[in-house]
Amino acid sequence: MHGRSRALPIAVRWSMALCLGLAISSMMAGAQTLEISAAQVSGAGWTAQRLRATLTTSAQGDQLSLAAGVVQAGKRKLWQRARLRCKLDTAQGWACRQGFLAVEGSPWGALHGDGHVQLRQVGGSAQAMLALRAAQFGSARVQVQSTAAGQWRLTGAGSLPVAGLVHAFTLLPATWQTSGQARWQVRARGASWAKARQIVFALQGGQLQFSSPDGLQAAQGVALQLQGDGVYTGQWHGTARMRWTQGGILWSPWYWTAPAAPVRVQTRWQQTAKSWQLDQGSIRWPGLGQGGFALNWPTQGGVLRWRIRDMDVAMAPLYANWIKPLAPPGGPAAQLQAAGQVHFSVAGEGGLSALKWDLRNAAISSPGGQLAVTGVHSRGAWSRTGKTSDAMLRWQSAELYHIPVGPLRAELVLNPQGFQLQQPFTLALLGGELHFRHLAARWAGPRSGFSMRGDLRGVSMAQLTRIMHWPPFIGTASATIPELQYHAGDITTSGVLAAQVFGGEVRVGDLHIENFFGVLPLLRANIGIAGLRLKPLTDAFHFGYISGVLNGDVKNLTLLNWSPEAFQAQFHTVPVHGVSQKISYAAVQSLTRLGGGNGISGFFQGMFLRMFKTFAYAHLGMGVHLKGGVAELSGVATEDSGFVILQGQGLPRVDIVGYNRRVDWDELLARLKTAMHSGAQVGTGE
Repeated sequence: MHGRSRALPIAVRWSMALCLGLAISSMMAGAQTLEISAAQVSGAGWTAQRLRATLTTSAQGDQLSLAAGVVQAGKRKLWQRARLRCKLDTAQGWACRQGFLAVEGSPWGALHGDGHVQLRQVGGSAQAMLALRAAQFGSARVQVQSTAAGQWRLTGAGSLPVAGLVHAFTLLPATWQTSGQARWQVRARGASWAKARQIVFALQGGQLQFSSPDGLQAAQGVALQLQGDGVYTGQWHGTARMRWTQGGILWSPWYWTAPAAPVRVQTRWQQTAKSWQLDQGSIRWPGLGQGGFALNWPTQGGVLRWRIRDMDVAMAPLYANWIKPLAPPGGPAAQLQAAGQVHFSVAGEGGLSALKWDLRNAAISSPGGQLAVTGVHSRGAWSRTGKTSDAMLRWQSAELYHIPVGPLRAELVLNPQGFQLQQPFTLALLGGELHFRHLAARWAGPRSGFSMRGDLRGVSMAQLTRIMHWPPFIGTASATIPELQYHAGDITTSGVLAAQVFGGEVRVGDLHIENFFGVLPLLRANIGIAGLRLKPLTDAFHFGYISGVLNGDVKNLTLLNWSPEAFQAQFHTVPVHGVSQKISYAAVQSLTRLGGGNGISGFFQGMFLRMFKTFAYAHLGMGVHLKGGVAELSGVATEDSGFVILQGQGLPRVDIVGYNRRVDWDELLARLKTAMHSGAQVGTGE
């Protein structure tokens, strides 16, 4: 029999013809072979080509051979060619025992297995049972019961290698290595012999593993349980539940391990003609938090849309396991630790599109003490395509490089690209205040970062120098902060930072700090000093009394980890009307040591100079050129082979001349420390 079938009833008639042939063959003496074939049989959503059934009878028993060419469900080919040979038993219905199956071109590749099929009629119902076992496919046992009206029920169970499952459904790229075993169960029912109406399924995998060729994606020892159900009412919809109980997953840059209690995910799902939809989903991750989600996954092209809503999450694991891996290694964000609780909702469509948050009682700190913020509260909402919105940020206390900062409350305006201040605010800082006139941030584009302008008022130099372990200063400092910008760990200024200290002004230009929050911050700048009063400065350093006005500059200053690496510095006094230029005996001693001498020598000369409290001078100054750990010294003039640090005036006249022009930088610092802490000594300085 040859022909072409276009509808399910023809397929049924083809099966009936086969059964009739089997019955006739059992009654006809001498009949050896019966063959039935069809070029094509099709039904609702499926097509089978080149079908052939062959029955061979002999004294040893009946042998049945079934063959099929391409079998296709929808647009997916189930196999290219399949053959089944078995021993036929018709004692109770029809049973195909001791069968051998060979399949080519299946999603699992080439299959070779064994099994059996049994068909029988019980009352008004027909029953079919299939058992199959193949190395690539695993094992399966399926039983189907159908009524004369076409109502049917199916139950099945089995196990299969994960590698075959992954390959069959293209869950991972073909070049990845996979292993593990999965057990499955399914129950289904339908009508008209072909249309499924309801399905219940369960899948359990153990010791699941995969790895990509580059090792950036991998899993080991993973155990998952998936359960669900579906109903067809014009389109498929149902529920699904998943539990992750064991193992670890690397999906660079993230790595997650299963917590002690299972991670639980459940959702409603729906399949439409254009997409898979997950809705009313929920996730519970012990130790991290819980919340809801939704997902729309287009099946015919388009943009993935997702939403995570009403998540309550602990900041410590959220930052450590989800945010920190995104930070550049060694950068400031990679060093931070977080605490507290955050409630948030976030949505994406081809990228992050909306965010709403409420951060409560949080804290941020770095192990090295560069940053510490406590009592952080913040709330706000942001949209990539929406208009501006309001946000709030406040903290109880903060420290930056161990410098304490007072409480903060800032009101912000958010836009799709960043934020800016609603109005200026002020922070308490070292007995003074830091006033922000402008603060803005941008998180999109090549110049992402933040910028600020402000003023520093009345900051205690004593507190600052004590915290920074600098020589002690007294008094207060004020400064005007120009446009200061932060980007990718670097700080730059578009103007000159001017500070008023010791009656004069210090101007810092060309400021550039690289890796500000990192392990080895690098600072570059040029500094100018004008009108600095020496008396309060030398009083602060216990250097000895010096009066006068100092000018100078530090060019090409380079600090590595806040320690000097290179600079060219020159300082000198300038005559100012009404300001005397005098120096004490103790200061003469200090300058002599700084220049490389051992103090004023000679008993009678020392005794003579001690009779005077101060000495007048005409010029005072010193230059230092630091490079490669060696400082080259200079003064206000040269004399013979030396350099003049102090040029005296009047009687008695005191000149200080240094002769050691090159000195190790650490040695120069030691001289400065000695000069600041030693009392007056008798000596000549030569």
